[in-house]
Amino acid sequence: MPFISRIFIKSGMVYFVLSLFAGLFLEIEQFSFPALMPLFWHMLMLGWITQIIIGVSIWMYPGRNKEEGFWNQKWNWFTFIFLNIGMALRVAAEPMMTEQHAEFWNILIVISAVLHVLGGITYLIEIWPRIMSKKTQRKKRKRQRRRSS
Repeated sequence: MPFISRIFIKSGMVYFVLSLFAGLFLEIEQFSFPALMPLFWHMLMLGWITQIIIGVSIWMYPGRNKEEGFWNQKWNWFTFIFLNIGMALRVAAEPMMTEQHAEFWNILIVISAVLHVLGGITYLIEIWPRIMSKKTQRKKRKRQRRRSS
C-alpha cells in the first residue's frame, strides 16, 4: 500500500474518532453548542468517509507513477493538504462564526470550502487517468510492449 494511501486512511480514522466525540457531545447538553452539528457532519463525511475512499482508491487503481515521494505523487499530496487544511479551518471557524459575528470567520469558512473544492479537483486530476476500460488497458499494454521490443 502506498504511503499516501496510509496517510489518507489514518487521517480518516482520526476524523472518525473526532466525529464520534462530537456526536457524544451532541447528546450531552452541557457540552453541546450550536455549531457542533455541522462540525460533526463535516468531520464524519469529509474527514472520515471521503479520506478513506480516496486512500483506498489511490491504492486499488494502478497509478501513473509508482515511485514514492512528494513530486511523484504531487496530486495526491495536494489533495491531502487541501482537504485537511480546509477541515482545520472549518473546525476553527465554525464555532467562532456562531459565537462572534465577525466577518473574519465567514471568510475562513469560504476559504475552507474553496480548499475542499480544490482537493476534489486535484483528486480527479490524479484518479481520472487511472480509470480505463479493459479495451483501453489492452491498447496501452500493446503500445508499451511495442516500445520495449
